[in-house]
Amino acid sequence: MKSIYKVFAILILSYNFIIPQELSVGTDIVSRYIWRGIDLGNNNPSIQPKIELSTCGFVAGFWGAYPLSDPGTLNEIDFYATYSFPLGNAGDFSIGFTDYMNPNSGTKIGNFNNYDDPEGPGAHFIEFNVAYGGSENFPLAISFNYFLHNVKNNPIYFELGYSTSVKDVSLDLFLGATPGDNALYYGTDSFNVINLGITAGKSIKISDSFELPIFGSVILNPATEYLYYIIGISL
Repeated sequence: MKSIYKVFAILILSYNFIIPQELSVGTDIVSRYIWRGIDLGNNNPSIQPKIELSTCGFVAGFWGAYPLSDPGTLNEIDFYATYSFPLGNAGDFSIGFTDYMNPNSGTKIGNFNNYDDPEGPGAHFIEFNVAYGGSENFPLAISFNYFLHNVKNNPIYFELGYSTSVKDVSLDLFLGATPGDNALYYGTDSFNVINLGITAGKSIKISDSFELPIFGSVILNPATEYLYYIIGISL
């Protein structure tokens, strides 16, 4: 796994440096960190920075999550890489992976052990991702996510999304579910919808040259019967 990860990362980064690329940097500040219907921030506000390099269908970047009010809560750094295939008027198809890492877990970043290694699990939780991006005439997004390393029973998560707008307010509806697993990674051992909600967003004009994007999400986890409301800003 470690060797495959290195080869893939080198190929992506080398390709991006050879061909002209686009670099973007930003961050979200959210009232709570909810991931797939699960509260990973222990009720804390979270700052979530991102840096992303993209070119010719390739996208690679880092995304993080850091609690603002409780430094001892789980920190997160994710490395992700995807390649998108345009399908013309039918939208696009992408394939890639996400490497979830927790820098304050005490596990060294060079440790790629699997969860069942006699020396203990490593620092990398690697997920395979496949997605369909939808189109203007069919704005339905579909994603399939499969943990292939360092998570027992290789849990699966898939999500449907639909995007629209009302005047100057964007609306994103989503429904995420899992077939379940014996390790209860997503809190259920059978098929359940775990992430159901809507996100609304708009930009507030601050000056002639600056607008502040804000968004709010209402998220229900039907499996656990938890309801969350999140508000955030993007910088």
